[in-house]
Amino acid sequence: MKKKIIIINQTPFGHHSITYYNCKYLKDDYDIIYVCWDHGLPKIEMNCVQVIYVSRKGGVLVRTARFLRQALEQIDNNRKAKVFIKYFKVVSLVLRLLRSRRCFILDIRTGSIHKNSLVRRFKDARLKFEARFFRHVTINTHTLAEKLGIAHKAHILPIGADVISSAEKQFDKLRLLYVGTFFTRNIDVTIHGFKRFYEEFKNRIPISYTIIGTGPGNEEQALKDLVARYGLKKIIRVTGVIPHTELKTWFDTANIGVSYVPLTDYHDCQPITKTFEYLRSGMPVIATNTSEQRKAINRGNGVLVGETAEEFYSGLKTIFDNRTSFDSKEIRTSSMGYSWEKIVQGNLKVYLENLGEK
Repeated sequence: MKKKIIIINQTPFGHHSITYYNCKYLKDDYDIIYVCWDHGLPKIEMNCVQVIYVSRKGGVLVRTARFLRQALEQIDNNRKAKVFIKYFKVVSLVLRLLRSRRCFILDIRTGSIHKNSLVRRFKDARLKFEARFFRHVTINTHTLAEKLGIAHKAHILPIGADVISSAEKQFDKLRLLYVGTFFTRNIDVTIHGFKRFYEEFKNRIPISYTIIGTGPGNEEQALKDLVARYGLKKIIRVTGVIPHTELKTWFDTANIGVSYVPLTDYHDCQPITKTFEYLRSGMPVIATNTSEQRKAINRGNGVLVGETAEEFYSGLKTIFDNRTSFDSKEIRTSSMGYSWEKIVQGNLKVYLENLGEK
């Protein structure tokens, strides 16, 4: 009989790539119960994963109480299951305190990336405080664990990627792809830099740019408005959200990945999932020059750039100049160490099996 694990995440199943791949490579050894919000997004299914959707109707207190009730019901009905919680402010702590005899793992994927430094420090302090109540904590980098002051007890569970596209990339055209959040990312900077590059090189090589994602505000519409003002609607496409399970078509047709974040101290220690997904799909990457990006990007698989439109433009020129030297197969092969299967089977599964009961 397989063991059980309860995964609690605010994001609906299949719309958060990290937990999706955790489930994909744990499901042969665990029956998985996944508790999440119902955001009205397409519902994705996977064998051996039971998804419990929680309605967001009502005010904050009403829907939070509903979420707690659903999570507690699953915890109580599956007393031998370990409970793996992607950090959910206050809720993860309340669940831990209410069921203190159960085996909880707090999973931290990011510190605060709020632009206001006071808000950011407050949120990181709250996260550090709440983490104190968990015996078991997983986190994606040692740098972030040190920043939050929990390196002494955190288990490093790195970010990885699966091969989304197996198509061999040719570089007789440049098909840029950005996939990710728009929140605090300043993706408009890449559009400014792309526009300059397009105007200079459009008669030398076919060029396009697809931007997939959204943000909590009006970021998506602002990007569409910018593209329209530049008269580039046929060249730059802003699609909105596309489920992770439907990204293959976009990865098949693209050949250059864009992994852009502003160069701030709070972004510096955050690895970017899409960087690894681009590499695993054989794409060279234009990546901003953060500490974590420097560990993955080299001359054979991309270029590191600054955060300005001018530097993004220069990065595109470097990609153009080096396009004949990129080898899609070699990029894919050299990034095998970032495989989700290796990370989940060789790291997370072993970690779960070695945990105690609390």
